[in-house]
Amino acid sequence: MLSITSATRNFCHVLGHLSNFRRLTSNFTSNYLEMFRMRLNAEQVGRKFEVCDDELTVVARRMSDAMDAGLWRNGQPDTLATIRCWDTRVPRPSPPAATDTVVNKFLSLDLCHGDRFRTRLTTLLGAHDVRIRSREHPLTPSTLMTGKVANLFDHLVSGLAEFADEFHMRQAGVPLALTFGFPVWHAGALGGAASLCRWTKGFDCADAMSRDVAAEWRAAAARADVVVGPVVVLNDACVAMMHSAADRPDTRAALVVDDGCNCCYVSEFGRTVINTEWGAFGEDGALDHLLTEYDHRLDSRSQNPGKQIYEKMTSGMYMAELVREAVLEIVSNQAMFGGRTTTAMNTEYALKAKHLWLVESDKGPSYDGVRAVLNGVLNVTDPSDMDCELFRYACRCVTRRSANLIAAGLSAVLKRTGLPVTVVMDGSAFKTHSEYALTVGDKARQLTRQQTNFTLRTVDHTQGQDAWIVARMLATIPVNPA
Repeated sequence: MLSITSATRNFCHVLGHLSNFRRLTSNFTSNYLEMFRMRLNAEQVGRKFEVCDDELTVVARRMSDAMDAGLWRNGQPDTLATIRCWDTRVPRPSPPAATDTVVNKFLSLDLCHGDRFRTRLTTLLGAHDVRIRSREHPLTPSTLMTGKVANLFDHLVSGLAEFADEFHMRQAGVPLALTFGFPVWHAGALGGAASLCRWTKGFDCADAMSRDVAAEWRAAAARADVVVGPVVVLNDACVAMMHSAADRPDTRAALVVDDGCNCCYVSEFGRTVINTEWGAFGEDGALDHLLTEYDHRLDSRSQNPGKQIYEKMTSGMYMAELVREAVLEIVSNQAMFGGRTTTAMNTEYALKAKHLWLVESDKGPSYDGVRAVLNGVLNVTDPSDMDCELFRYACRCVTRRSANLIAAGLSAVLKRTGLPVTVVMDGSAFKTHSEYALTVGDKARQLTRQQTNFTLRTVDHTQGQDAWIVARMLATIPVNPA
């Protein structure tokens, strides 16, 4: 009797284990199916950012055609060409020589971002030694970007004057290299008039249109009692080329992907740098077949609807906003964060490019970098591993499309530079994103079919490699150019 009772008890115990196993199996299957649904939903959004090689080949051909149109109308500031391809009047950068005539000191101001600007004092010490002093200044309040241009330039001059006072340079009248990351047209010689043709990157000081940037600077300097020497207005991509050419004379192209995007190059038989201002590519509809609903929403809410289409698809400032839009779509389908959004998640431009770079560089299984962005920027509390993975996936889809489109543009430029050539890459996308530069290089080689031998490199602006090249150029500019 005891054995029968014991056997019955053991049998019930086995049945209990089987029941638990079925319940665990059911839970596992349910969880797996839910994860599969979440992943599938995210991929449906991510695939909208895919661009195949055939489409990239079309983009490269249309980019080349647009560049031809821009070069043909090079002498016209108001032109129907989407890509202006202006002659910067800057001679093709070359390494410094002992016989060069140079200025021994010069000031620099870099305005290429919407939240800051940088001042620098460069002193040549001889034998190609350089001493660099620099400072970063906040561009606040943000209303400076959209108010009167006099207020913007007064703020810039004030920052430079404060910096120059430390070295007793306020009244020195030394030359100034103004790196201005916006489209300007040089009507005459370098150092002469540089007319602003368009604001980008969120700037919109309407009263500055068609005005001479150098003249605006001199007027602001006079109001601040700053003595101004020769002023040269340079494009940021052109400056990047100078940095590289100091030790790589075969540098004939420069890419910048940061808050905005641009490319400069020197043609195979050219003597001066051409500024493409290719961020405007697509304004004629050349990229319409690649635009997603997220691109359309971003463009419609921007300060310049219908403008800078290529830039809005590729630059860091807009990439981050596209990621936010894509994430909102995934969340609305109950595939991330339990279908819940936050105030920060619904705030335009809450995400910045630096956040994308941090997320994509986080390869660890703990998702520390991803969680830092989700917690600290978007205020998402306790995101799951799946939430982190899908957020990283959304970032990767947008940045990969950007890199592929930049590669298509580069392939069009490489057909013009000829020869084995070095291409310098500048901006946060190249310098802080672990895979962006590799993607651009690999895809550009596919699109050019190895027809042009090129090398990609980045440069460190803090080392002042461009100092002697800029000093040589400034030495050729009169104090009051015609």
